Amino acid sequence: MAALLAIQQFVLNLLILFVPSLMASEIVSCGWMGYDAGPEWKRELTARLWQIDAFVTPAIPVAMVLCIWLIARRGADRPRVHKWTAFAGVSLICLDYGLTRAQALLNPMPEEASCSVDPATFNAFPLEYVGWMFAPAVFVMIGAWTGMRPPMRSARRPLPWRPVALVAAVTALLVAVAVVIVRLTPEPPPAVAADGTPRHALVLKGHRLAVLDLVEGGEPNAVGAPDERFYQYTGVVRDTTPGRYLAAVTTAGNGAWGDRSSRIYQISVHGDGDAEVGEQVGGDYDGIIKDLAVSPQGRIAYSRAVGKRDDSLEIDRTFVGLVDDHREWSAAGGQGFGAFGDGELGLHWRDVNTLVFRGPSPKAGSPRLASLDVRRPGSDLSAAGTLLTMGGLEDGTALTVPGETRMVLSQVGVERTWDQQIVVVDPSRKQPIGSAFAAGCGNIAAFTIDRSGRYLLVSVDNRAGQFVGDSPEPVCGNAGPYQVFRVDLRPAADAPRPTPHAARYPGEATPLNLPQTPVWSGKSSVHAIAW
Repeated sequence: MAALLAIQQFVLNLLILFVPSLMASEIVSCGWMGYDAGPEWKRELTARLWQIDAFVTPAIPVAMVLCIWLIARRGADRPRVHKWTAFAGVSLICLDYGLTRAQALLNPMPEEASCSVDPATFNAFPLEYVGWMFAPAVFVMIGAWTGMRPPMRSARRPLPWRPVALVAAVTALLVAVAVVIVRLTPEPPPAVAADGTPRHALVLKGHRLAVLDLVEGGEPNAVGAPDERFYQYTGVVRDTTPGRYLAAVTTAGNGAWGDRSSRIYQISVHGDGDAEVGEQVGGDYDGIIKDLAVSPQGRIAYSRAVGKRDDSLEIDRTFVGLVDDHREWSAAGGQGFGAFGDGELGLHWRDVNTLVFRGPSPKAGSPRLASLDVRRPGSDLSAAGTLLTMGGLEDGTALTVPGETRMVLSQVGVERTWDQQIVVVDPSRKQPIGSAFAAGCGNIAAFTIDRSGRYLLVSVDNRAGQFVGDSPEPVCGNAGPYQVFRVDLRPAADAPRPTPHAARYPGEATPLNLPQTPVWSGKSSVHAIAW
């Protein structure tokens, strides 16, 4: 049995050469930008280990066959033969596992790699994999133990069934009690900071979902993917219950907009900062889901973009839809933020029946905040009303302050490389009330508002202006590469405020000089926040 397990992969590979239809699994491809050579000793050691493993792996089935031959020829009444053959077989299997594990640790698959399956699976050693690798070793030891046993002199008494049944019943009862205790034990409530705001935020770090601790700091704690194919997270939003979130995840496709499929999953963040991926919400959606929005009543909306069939580098259509209503509105091309319309839309609920999102104006070239009444008939996304028209330097996404008509709008257009800011606007006044936050030399990567509508959380990229792949050296003095700030939108009268300063350019919104506190600094880019 041990020999069969050891040689089965080689036999299967040989058969696949003659019968390709036997290949049940798909070919996995990976690609990534940038190259980190690492220390010279690490590269040399990895190369040496690979050479050794290339010899050890095919040597295992050969050794198993030789062990069988040795036992058949000289194993009778010789326990030492069984011991040494078992030792040799188990040692080779352990050496093969150790070499494989060492290579994975020395040369892991980059986290930012784009693969047809989750690249994290290449660095993981789950119990199923370990069990399969050591299965031949188990059978080798069983065979050696069987060969060293003395021959049975007389028939043994049958094992009484009552004690066995009693042990089985007690074991089953203990397992059932343990399961009930685990299921009935309440989850720890979401943790809060000293000022009453949530301690943890769920963020996107590249294509990964992670939990950010706004009190203790530290690098974001990554959340696993729900499926090995659906592993690239693209959107996140808080749900109606504290500690509950929704996250959108997509397949890698062809690396651009082609062959993409997306899903929405429930995410729970516990009081200790651990996150758990829950059930899928809705079905599978073509394309990439860019935005998620949940109303106070629990209605889930999303936006998704689908690439062209003949050119996967371009967006064919943009959709805005409702999960439970199974209804969508669409428009040609990209409607999102950015020079090519491939960014997020800033989709959110303004009231019970109105969705607001960023989109191009159907008549003028200026971007706008569109207002979509989900009760109206039709499916033309471009027919949505205009809530606010923005200028070139004012392009960005917006969020409605909960319980108010005011909105916070990011001014991060492609023409505004520096001095990006977030302004408070009232659509009825058609102009900003004032500037709530200025990023200075950095770029605004993401922002969100807490449930109460009092605090604004802003992620700033201080590596603005650097090329992808450069070392994370900040361009903003001694500031960290990436920072997160909390801004008080409704400060008390006696709250300390930053030093007042005037607008940087004529016509810009007057700074409101709102209190702001840096709550996190690190080396990981945070480009989407749910809080």
